[in-house]
Amino acid sequence: MVKVGIIGAGFMGKMHSQVYKVLPDAELIAISDINKENAKEILPEGKIYTDYKELLKDKEIDIVDICLPTFMHKDAVIDSARAGKNILCEKPISLSIKDADEMIRETKKANVKFMVAQCIRFWPEYIFLKEITEEKKFGKILHASFRRLSPLPTWSWNKWLLSPERSGSVLFDLHIHDVDYLLYLLGKPQEIFSQGVKEEFGWSHIFSIFIYRDGRRIFLEGGWGYDSSFPFHHTYLVKMEKATIEMNPRYKEPIVIYQGEKKEIPEIKKAESKVDTGGNIEDLGGYYNEIEYFVKCVKENHFPEVVTPESARESLYLVTKEKESIEKGRVVKV
Repeated sequence: MVKVGIIGAGFMGKMHSQVYKVLPDAELIAISDINKENAKEILPEGKIYTDYKELLKDKEIDIVDICLPTFMHKDAVIDSARAGKNILCEKPISLSIKDADEMIRETKKANVKFMVAQCIRFWPEYIFLKEITEEKKFGKILHASFRRLSPLPTWSWNKWLLSPERSGSVLFDLHIHDVDYLLYLLGKPQEIFSQGVKEEFGWSHIFSIFIYRDGRRIFLEGGWGYDSSFPFHHTYLVKMEKATIEMNPRYKEPIVIYQGEKKEIPEIKKAESKVDTGGNIEDLGGYYNEIEYFVKCVKENHFPEVVTPESARESLYLVTKEKESIEKGRVVKV
């Protein structure tokens, strides 16, 4: 049994704790949060720390699961690595390439397993698209669009998500999901052109075109300035040589393959566990898959390959290039 300690008992800490409750090979034994009551709410019976450095001294803990706000990732990851702990850290890896590089250096130096929780790589509907793309079942992707929209994230501790200096705004926190997945699916583009909408809490909406060497264009849209009654929304529409694939969870049939006059509904294996996190997440889905995968890596003593620290850094790099494109008002080279 792999023993786990969570650092951060907020929105994502609560989500991750739900996974450990149902994961057979892992046991959540400790939580650290500056608010002891928040930690106790998640783990009524267990070790509670108000200083995560005290949690890192706990010799029982094999994995530290970092669910802190993004601006706190760097210090927590480096401290955990130096304590000899394997690390799962919420996305994005950090807010700067310099910090990401330092985190990667320290985790490699400590020879600990380090994975950034880029959960879309583990989401069933996105696993399906990755598999059929690699199998070339319907030929290659000609063009595609990915969209991720959310109500304004007012649920975060101290409203840190609405502070661009602490979250990086919609670019680094929400939109990076689709950027990371596209990197996983097709690799790095050659050029990026982005436009954005800025509000008092920073960038609230982004429109990007990723331009590949072979001329393919992929469109990405992300936004979180919507009303609280607006439901979380994520979709993709992919035109392949021999079919069109559409994913939209609002439909009765969330994934449809259109092939000529034929319409096919593929079977997708899903985690149906419903949870209440107080935010825009309703089921464990890819969160279960990613944590199960990392626990298995630790248990079987091999380094994660689905998400490497270097790939998490590359996703961050692409988002910084989008920001550069918005600020300069032109296409930028990657």
